[in-house]
Amino acid sequence: MFGLLNFAMLAGLAGLALPLLAHLLSKRKFDVVNWGAMQFLELGHRTRRRIRMEELLLLLLRMLLMALLVLAVSRFWVGGALGSLFSAISQGPSRDVVIVIDGSYSMGWEGRNVTPHARAIQWIHEYLEELRPGDTVSLLDARDQVRSVIEPSTSDLDEVRKAIDQLPKPSGSSRLPSAIGRAVQILNKTTNLRRDIVLLTDGQQLPWDPENVAAWLSVDALREEASVKPKIWFVNVAGRHEVDPINFSVDTLQLSRELTVPEFSIRVRTTVRQSGGAATRRKVYFEVDGQRIVEKTLDVTMPPNGEATVEFVHRFSAVGSYVLSVVLDSDNLPGDNRADAAVVITEGIPALLVDGTPNADPVLRETFYAQAALSPKDVDGAWVKARVVDAPQLKKSDLEGQQAVFLCNIPRLTPEQADALREYVDGGGGVIIAPGDQTSAQAWNELYADGNGLLPAPFDVIASEEDVETAPVRILNDSLLVPWLLMFRHDSHEGGFDFTEVRFSKWWKLTPPEAKAEPAAADQPVAVVPDVNNVPAQGPASQPLAAAPVVKEVETRLPPLVVARLSTGAPYAISQSYGRGRVIQLAAPLDDQWSTLPGRRALAPLLHELVFSLAGSRSGRNVDSGSPLLIELTSDDNAADFQFVGPEDREYDVEPSGDELHPMFRLSDTSLAGNYRLQKKTDPTWTPQRFVVNFDRTESNLTVLSDVELTKLQEDDRLSIISTVAEIREKYVEEAPKQEIWYIFLVGVLCFMILETYLTRRLVQGGHEAVAPAMA
Repeated sequence: MFGLLNFAMLAGLAGLALPLLAHLLSKRKFDVVNWGAMQFLELGHRTRRRIRMEELLLLLLRMLLMALLVLAVSRFWVGGALGSLFSAISQGPSRDVVIVIDGSYSMGWEGRNVTPHARAIQWIHEYLEELRPGDTVSLLDARDQVRSVIEPSTSDLDEVRKAIDQLPKPSGSSRLPSAIGRAVQILNKTTNLRRDIVLLTDGQQLPWDPENVAAWLSVDALREEASVKPKIWFVNVAGRHEVDPINFSVDTLQLSRELTVPEFSIRVRTTVRQSGGAATRRKVYFEVDGQRIVEKTLDVTMPPNGEATVEFVHRFSAVGSYVLSVVLDSDNLPGDNRADAAVVITEGIPALLVDGTPNADPVLRETFYAQAALSPKDVDGAWVKARVVDAPQLKKSDLEGQQAVFLCNIPRLTPEQADALREYVDGGGGVIIAPGDQTSAQAWNELYADGNGLLPAPFDVIASEEDVETAPVRILNDSLLVPWLLMFRHDSHEGGFDFTEVRFSKWWKLTPPEAKAEPAAADQPVAVVPDVNNVPAQGPASQPLAAAPVVKEVETRLPPLVVARLSTGAPYAISQSYGRGRVIQLAAPLDDQWSTLPGRRALAPLLHELVFSLAGSRSGRNVDSGSPLLIELTSDDNAADFQFVGPEDREYDVEPSGDELHPMFRLSDTSLAGNYRLQKKTDPTWTPQRFVVNFDRTESNLTVLSDVELTKLQEDDRLSIISTVAEIREKYVEEAPKQEIWYIFLVGVLCFMILETYLTRRLVQGGHEAVAPAMA
């Protein structure tokens, strides 16, 4: 068995024609000029024949010399018995290794004296002692995003040892097929004949994703396309023997809003789960910036392999950036015993009310009730600072600095207004569309753009209560499932604010494609902790935040989401992302023409929740792993004066982003899940801004790979399962190794060059010796 590593170098075999071409050119016929003394220079027949033979031998030698040189640079290798022979002589080929360590939080399991992650690090140190000069190593940390710790490969093993000891603690989840694919791509750029991928993980089923056939076919394709097929070694470092280990976990937190004002409550909802075990009671704690609020501690009953939904309510008295946490007592898997979420508390939120029916009588204006609910007169420190502008006068400058914009019964937008609104929402703004009797369906549906425009759903026709059999028409209680609307359910602990009692006489029919309600486990048991703070109805004005809200990037547009329905089943409110912002489209106006909403006490809380929901979605303080952190500051701020600090106090440089009008600071590397903060290096008194990078919580399922799944993963020699470092050495000894012999070809090139020089000299000298006797 033999082969080449650099097939492209075989093109050099075309150089074999050069000696032949030179030989043929030297044989060109010339004009014959008779010369009397020529007879004394003519060679004999035997001498002429000897010279021809020597010339032919020299030609073949030069062609062979060229062929050996091409085979040497093509990196010729042999296997089988010859490979074993050469391997024994040279002590084996050099190798390129990519070490992949599973960094997910299941690797932090503390059921034994040493965690799987610590055992993996120890194993790698032992393995590095097996490597020799000439071997190279790369290091990947497999998490929600594959982290490249050492790339490209290095032969400096001390650098590798240092990087291993500095690996962050396990967090988040991992996807091993992606990590293996990345390792294969790294090895495709290396040069040694032996290439290994050493994968250290705990044997948990989830990261392997054995049912994802497409992912594994992609890995197999990458390996087959490689010039040297890498060997994959799977090392199980778990040391876990329980078939069904007991584990308690907390899901990602759901906030009613990420941005709010002092003395306005935030609801934090999540699910606590138990895998394995028997029915038990578990304490659930609530923390703010790491400080536990004892009076909000819950005692929850957990059924075997069951779950319970818990909810906390909290109000802040001062502006700032905070981290809320739901925490469980410690167990063997600490990585899922807490969940965090960042919130921003700011002073009054600016909102713009655009009135589509200007009227000299304020009571008859479309925005009268909305303005009164959001910014009542003679009330200092209003939570929302709402101002009104008539629709014909709406300009692009009116939208700047607004957190939410209400479009109230506007007949149509001018092209300039539509463009300004698109730019506003695309940049992270929030819009509420409240249509009415003046709304032109034809004009507004141009903004729908077949599902790709600003409008979440096209307007159809105006429906009436007289047209349906289910009158009276009200809000469907079971449709209120999104966190910021849960308080308006009639079965909520707030009493529903009578929102579900609002009666509608007319509404616009909205027909979004593939619209769906947000899923929620509404039938789960909910343990609720009321807000224990004694707070006045309106809080005093507070100091503003040091930084403006964050703008969250959205790369893909999600389908529209029906967040509330009428009792007829028709959508009442539809939410849709657009660029980095969001649009909420209602089916009815906010005045008293089509509904009894203005007469209900739910109006003010509902409008506030709309504003806070849109403003909170813009803040982007809670992102998934891999999504960038963005914060908008002032144009006077210098990025060099700031830094992000992530998990384990790892420091990150700030990247400038945005444009001149909206300068932003950015952190792209969020591969580590956990808490982050932006701080000003030049001003320790500057209020840090808090962020949370969330991760997939399915790692809490500690089910291990079954024997059937392991067998399937080993098909077609995809991977080999080992436990110790010595097993890699033993398995390679058992196999017929591949060994490069390019150095033999180079030795041959050197020898033939010496021989070619000798023959050339002999040919020249021999020719003179043959001529000399003839002249005598």
